[in-house]
Amino acid sequence: MNLSSDQLLEIAQYSIVRLDGAWFLALAQKLGKETAWEMDIEAWKQFSYVFGKKIRQEVILDPVWPDSFLDALDILSKVLKIEGRKISIKDEIITVQTADCEVQKAIAKAGIADCGIATVHTYQGLVRGLFGKEMNVLVRHKKNLNQGDDCCEVVVSKQTQE
Repeated sequence: MNLSSDQLLEIAQYSIVRLDGAWFLALAQKLGKETAWEMDIEAWKQFSYVFGKKIRQEVILDPVWPDSFLDALDILSKVLKIEGRKISIKDEIITVQTADCEVQKAIAKAGIADCGIATVHTYQGLVRGLFGKEMNVLVRHKKNLNQGDDCCEVVVSKQTQE
């Protein structure tokens, strides 16, 4: 068998999203949806933090805000097959709009929940992994495809240390 890098990436993208969903559904069936959501959020917090650390160790050795966060987010989006993103920055506030997301599609198909709170914690974890645990960002999930909006919209701003 001789798969191309693109074919392997496509299989990996499909697999990670389906594994996340299967894990959530199994947990919800066994322990209830509320517990499954709590565990899912914890899992995404940990995953995104470790993912951010891995990016810092191997790809972005000396991260700078906001460019390195956007680069790490681009890598994560490729891994999770989150496409159709528009990013804007105004007054150091980052707005990410996404119109095509495999995780969101899977959640909508299952009809079980929406991913807004997990997205917030994922962005925060990615930042902490990339920049260090002392780095804080305010992340707000303002629009949601699963609630009828035209896109998912996440607004990110760096919090200053006092």
